Amino acid sequence: GDSITGGGLHGKDLSKADVSVNIYCFLKAQETGLPIELSCAIGDEFIDNKPYGEIVEIARKFINGRGGFEKFAEWGLL
Repeated sequence: GDSITGGGLHGKDLSKADVSVNIYCFLKAQETGLPIELSCAIGDEFIDNKPYGEIVEIARKFINGRGGFEKFAEWGLL
């Protein structure tokens, strides 16, 4: 889809790699002006040379800075 995460967020949380990594890619693309594509597999501890926990925290700050998942639901993104 055209959502900022590249997929629906319904029933998701930031512990799910498809949510956190896609938010991270969106933010990195905004910063660099380049398309960003990353992939990961179950058990990966690093993504884009960052610990997975750091990716989750970056995504958490982004979501919380916009009012949390509740705001995303109001906007129809969940």
